[in-house]
Amino acid sequence: MISRPTSHDADRPAAAAIGLLAKQGYDTTSVDELADAAGMSRSTFFRKFGSKEDVVFADHERILGLVTERLAETMQEPLAAVEDAALLVFNHHLRNRETSRARYELMQAVPALRDRELVTSHRYERAFLLHLLDKLPEGELREYKAVSFAAAAVAVHNAFLRQWLRSAPAAQEAAGADRERSTALANELRALSDIFRPALVGTFASAHPSPAVVVTVLTAGADKEAIVQAVRDALP
Repeated sequence: MISRPTSHDADRPAAAAIGLLAKQGYDTTSVDELADAAGMSRSTFFRKFGSKEDVVFADHERILGLVTERLAETMQEPLAAVEDAALLVFNHHLRNRETSRARYELMQAVPALRDRELVTSHRYERAFLLHLLDKLPEGELREYKAVSFAAAAVAVHNAFLRQWLRSAPAAQEAAGADRERSTALANELRALSDIFRPALVGTFASAHPSPAVVVTVLTAGADKEAIVQAVRDALP
């Protein structure tokens, strides 16, 4: 399943602040200027974001919360659920191209932001690991294997993300390019799951998946995209 890109009005103030930081420079941009760009007072800015460093990663706080929520509610097989969660994050970057590129430029110039990026990656990895440990069957060295898969999924995601961020803007904006990248990442994550699944789920379960009955409820007049998405969401 390929998660649909996410966008949210709550990300817009942070996006405006990040754009200003990338344009003027991290150290030369004041909090007052950032608050003005975000359309809020200085006190509201501090209350909402905390600091200049925090605002650079503010959208990740929301996406991490969404990932955690999705993993808690999903009926998907555990490894497939992690694949879907990683795609959700990647597609968020694709949808918010300018903000993601501006953040990447800032991280190249500010070491503290690169450190913060590592912390953010570890938080996604932790969310994946906790889901795996909660859902996977007991087995020898299960925790170590789950740690390895969670770390590998994040590493593959980050490799695709960095390759995209380093590409020329024209290549990023080419028609169909985003869907191709998302599909390529989905395929790599699926291949990764296939490698780990025998160790984490069991050889028999991997080779002989049980049949599934999918039940979903749709509103009258739902379009094709809504039907496909509902079926995907209902898949175990």
